[in-house]
Amino acid sequence: MTKNSSGSGFKLFYTVFILAGFGLLAWFVRDLPVDRWREILLFLLLIIIADSVQISLPKGGASIYASSPIDLAGIVLFGPAVMAVVEAAATLITEGLFQRRPLIKVLFNIPLLVMTVGLSGLLYRSFGSLGDMGSPLFLVPLFAACVFYYLFNTWSVSLVIALSGKRNPMLVWRQNYMWNFFHILAFFPVAAVIALLYRNAGVWTIALFIIPLFLARYSFQLYLDMRETHINTIAALTSAIDASDPFTHGHSYRVSRYALRIAREMGMTSKDMEMLEYAALLHDIGKISVQNDILLKVGPLTEDEWKALRLHPDIGADIVEQLKFLKEAGNVIRCHHERPDGTGYPKGLKGDEIPLAAHIMQVVDAFDAMASDRPYRKALPIERVLEELETYKGTQFHERTAELLLELYRKGEFPIIVEADATTEIYNSLVEHVQL
Repeated sequence: MTKNSSGSGFKLFYTVFILAGFGLLAWFVRDLPVDRWREILLFLLLIIIADSVQISLPKGGASIYASSPIDLAGIVLFGPAVMAVVEAAATLITEGLFQRRPLIKVLFNIPLLVMTVGLSGLLYRSFGSLGDMGSPLFLVPLFAACVFYYLFNTWSVSLVIALSGKRNPMLVWRQNYMWNFFHILAFFPVAAVIALLYRNAGVWTIALFIIPLFLARYSFQLYLDMRETHINTIAALTSAIDASDPFTHGHSYRVSRYALRIAREMGMTSKDMEMLEYAALLHDIGKISVQNDILLKVGPLTEDEWKALRLHPDIGADIVEQLKFLKEAGNVIRCHHERPDGTGYPKGLKGDEIPLAAHIMQVVDAFDAMASDRPYRKALPIERVLEELETYKGTQFHERTAELLLELYRKGEFPIIVEADATTEIYNSLVEHVQL
């Protein structure tokens, strides 16, 4: 796919999506029951309040909203027309007036939510009498609408991201949203309870849900604060690695970027990519126990010096495994010098005994080492590096990973990182990665 074709596809999808959304909104407005304006205003206010306790994810402008259960409850109580119009008005007020988001984003988010809510409501209505709240069976169409709500919303955004960046939409969805799928299990019962209480106990029950919304926001903010602490810890540890060996300054950052590029192409989940990034950034932390005269030695190492150097994967793993959130990364660090043919160290593992993440890291670590200046030699020409990968794939290097790196490079999709301000770049990359 060429850059121009990608751009044309994005513009076409974006335009058609917006027109379809506003067309559906116009159709729903015709069916709006004006005699229920008090209830419409009430749910509009409730959604605005819910959206006001959004959590802004670090960098990138993405946010998490708490209004989904309210949308689903409104679909049960009032139907798709009411809730589609309510969401359109709420989005215009919160994003256009309060948050002052760019017009192009507001123009996309309004039809996105209109179609998400409206089509989910039409699906609920298609179940006919099964949707009557007089029977517990109304939970069946509600669950179906809940799943559709999630899939339509996340896939629409994934397509926009994929088309704008020439990426595979399935990979985008898996990396950004699949981990969130089971949250519908929380939205579903909350929506049902809101609808049942409103129908059987009256309007005042809505007030019961305001405080939980704020508590949910507070809980998630604590989670993000914890993640911020993790990020600062990783950045500080990586800076210590670079300080111990000036010849590998920026090496950890480059290895992490290369590893994530390979992992993304393989379709790894967001959770696995996060673990891989942590491991890649800290893979050489065990070298802080190795004397500088060994790390910076220009000539060949003695047998004793090699023994000392080969301890660094185990030492590094022992260090990071003391932090609970890095335990899984510790195993990858321990194995990042193992080779498929069993000639690696420290344990001589081979084949499937080595985690895939460690295979990826071993390949990109060697790639960057060969392409960078070292005390004992100058950087090899990139073509020579690629020849080494081609020659030793399947023995020294994991075959699938090496082939993927070679393929991406030949297609111009594996950019070589020349320099990196380790502390700043690592921090920024980690912050961005939190929202994958």
